[in-house]
Amino acid sequence: MYIHHAKNIAEGIDYKDTGYIYNPFYPHLAPKTYPPVFPLLLSPVYKCFGLNLAAMKIEIILIFLASLLILFLAFRNELPFQYLVAMIAIIGFNPYFWDFKDNVLSDIPFLLFTCLSLLFVQRAYQADRSRRSGLLYAIAVGLLVCLSYGTRSLGIVLIPCVVIYDIIKCRRPAQFSIVVTLIFGLYVLLQTMFLHSDRSYFKVFAISPEVILYKVFLDTRPLSVLWDNGYSSVLRSTLFLIVCVLAIIGYVKRIKGGVTVFEIFLPLYLIPVIVVPIAYGTRYLIPVIPLYVFYALVGVKKLSFFEREKLERPVFIILIAAIFVSYGGKYLKTDYGPIAEGVGKRESIELFDYIKENTAKEDIFIFRKPRVLALFAGRRTSAYHLPQDDKELWGYFREINAAYIIIGRPFLEDWKYLRFFVEKYKNSLQEVYSNADFIVYKINYALP
Repeated sequence: MYIHHAKNIAEGIDYKDTGYIYNPFYPHLAPKTYPPVFPLLLSPVYKCFGLNLAAMKIEIILIFLASLLILFLAFRNELPFQYLVAMIAIIGFNPYFWDFKDNVLSDIPFLLFTCLSLLFVQRAYQADRSRRSGLLYAIAVGLLVCLSYGTRSLGIVLIPCVVIYDIIKCRRPAQFSIVVTLIFGLYVLLQTMFLHSDRSYFKVFAISPEVILYKVFLDTRPLSVLWDNGYSSVLRSTLFLIVCVLAIIGYVKRIKGGVTVFEIFLPLYLIPVIVVPIAYGTRYLIPVIPLYVFYALVGVKKLSFFEREKLERPVFIILIAAIFVSYGGKYLKTDYGPIAEGVGKRESIELFDYIKENTAKEDIFIFRKPRVLALFAGRRTSAYHLPQDDKELWGYFREINAAYIIIGRPFLEDWKYLRFFVEKYKNSLQEVYSNADFIVYKINYALP
């Protein structure tokens, strides 16, 4: 849907006209629209190269490199040079980010704009500012926060971050945080009126103590995946535990030495990630992964046991060596061949071609990946949900006047649920196309 929004921007079409039909019974899949900044970044690429995923991935890589530069600038006065280089290398060469380059998603641009926002907040309080320069910094931070929020809605946490930091520095909300908040408020109003509203997210917001406890105390996968070596889960868990302990020590040391905007941002960002059920997985932690690495290195530097330089240096070298040995193991296990799955598969292309050539533009489809079908086949599409009563699902199909149902053999849910649904309503469904991966059924509501 990001790409479809970008296509609409490039072609001057209504931003919201993506062909994706929002299923209110399945709100976890996706909102009706996505925030506009990432599609805006993609639109020149689409204008120049069309639906070229490789070109879009190159743009993501360039944005990631820009993020590393911003991180270098943000922390160059916070760490010794060798530690700083180690931090950038740990993030830049991490296998998780290597794999993530094959996703055209907003997470890396969100990292860039969030880091830029924090950098400018940090700079705003470092130098003696005149009233004029303070206002310019506030305007700059306000615009950057808008870009962060306009890339991903979690960027909203930057506003309380700025306000709290302003109160710590000035004992009250001063001109800086007021200007930033006003700019942000105006942007939210305009975005909501014309492009995208966050109202859809409220339908999936629920506070579950079980989910919170699970995320905080039991599920280590979102962070431990960073240290996956491809061979040993024990070594992965050991390295994860060591880095976490060092990061906690580093964070506490930083708090004792004086709170900066980074120490405020970390817990404020983690709160919605932990509380909101759909905010799950490593990708939601991308903006705080640099801080995680940063605090771990601070932990090495600040451990009182290592205050003697002759002990600190070997420990630093051993930690970095362990991390990069882990990386090496993971890269040895990595498949460097072409991506076998996805929209580039022969079966997927054949499905899209059949739909474009043999169905009407006004036909509505039911498909596990509705946004993909809407983009690549140019048809309005909705996802199905899993009600207890299949008559409810059939009623939803009637309500949106769906004309076709597609079953995808690669999709486990299709095979566990939808194929039995199709069997039950087989008198009203006619198979019109199939290949090794997909079966297309035409719906006839007139038949029993």
